[in-house]
Amino acid sequence: MSSPGRPAGRAIPVLFALGGVWGGSFLFIKVIVDETGPLEVVAGRIFFGTLAVGAYVLVTRHRVAVAPRLIPHIVVLAVLANILPFALISWGEEHIESGTASVLNAMVPIFTAVIAAIALDEEHFTRGRLGGLLLGFVGVAVLTGTESLDVTDSNVAGQLAVVAAAFCYGLGAVHMRSLLRQQDPVSLTMVQLAIGAVIAAGALLLARGGAPHYSLSLEAWGSLLVLGTLGTGIGYVSFVWLIENIGSVRASLVTYIVPVLGLLLGWLVLDEEIGVSTIVGFLLIIAGVATVMRGQAPSSQRLQDPVAPAAVGE
Repeated sequence: MSSPGRPAGRAIPVLFALGGVWGGSFLFIKVIVDETGPLEVVAGRIFFGTLAVGAYVLVTRHRVAVAPRLIPHIVVLAVLANILPFALISWGEEHIESGTASVLNAMVPIFTAVIAAIALDEEHFTRGRLGGLLLGFVGVAVLTGTESLDVTDSNVAGQLAVVAAAFCYGLGAVHMRSLLRQQDPVSLTMVQLAIGAVIAAGALLLARGGAPHYSLSLEAWGSLLVLGTLGTGIGYVSFVWLIENIGSVRASLVTYIVPVLGLLLGWLVLDEEIGVSTIVGFLLIIAGVATVMRGQAPSSQRLQDPVAPAAVGE
């Protein structure tokens, strides 16, 4: 692993911080979908996420620029990494608990590893990486109990929706890795979320006949605001930074950390009990993450783009 002074060496604290932010996201989604529909959740969280990244761009005076020929690819990325998985998870949480959704979402690293091995030369699917991924997934199952992965009950459709969202996240992470060869993380995130916001708003207006349902309680509005600004905005910039510096497979390990931090927060804040299975699962997950993180991270050097980028903001 890289030294702590380098970007790849700083990935571990970023990975765990992002796991904490996204761990809370499933709870926020559950609060919101109790009062409105999945499309409202998708449009709202992407809107607030776009505002958060836009504020960062303004404060830091970051020059957002994209190569025009990459716009269609970013549209695909917005659909794969935002629109589809956000909608699937929101719909799924209408039928299953938020904890179950966070566990099923831990399929992301396995999907990402398989897709990356097929599509990216630098993301090799070694036996060691496979062992680490499986070790982490077993740790999630031990941590949460086998009932969280039971797909034989009446909520199977909701569970399969979250698994489909995990597959979309895997596709999106690999596609994002290829785009980061030619775009910086902030520019890519800003344009991706802006495009996603337009698509989500259009889909919402068409589906609702111009009358979206946002008659929410203060609790739900607060959840949507935090979900958008932290989970979708700041969190997404962090995730893109991880993909650029340590690769799509290593970055996707954040979904193994989500249920770990959720249980730890429950112990610290809500005085919930932590048993032997929790400790064993935690150790398995940490071992799996450490195994996959071993070795040199893929190069984060971007290709020289012969096409002059078009600036879309300052």
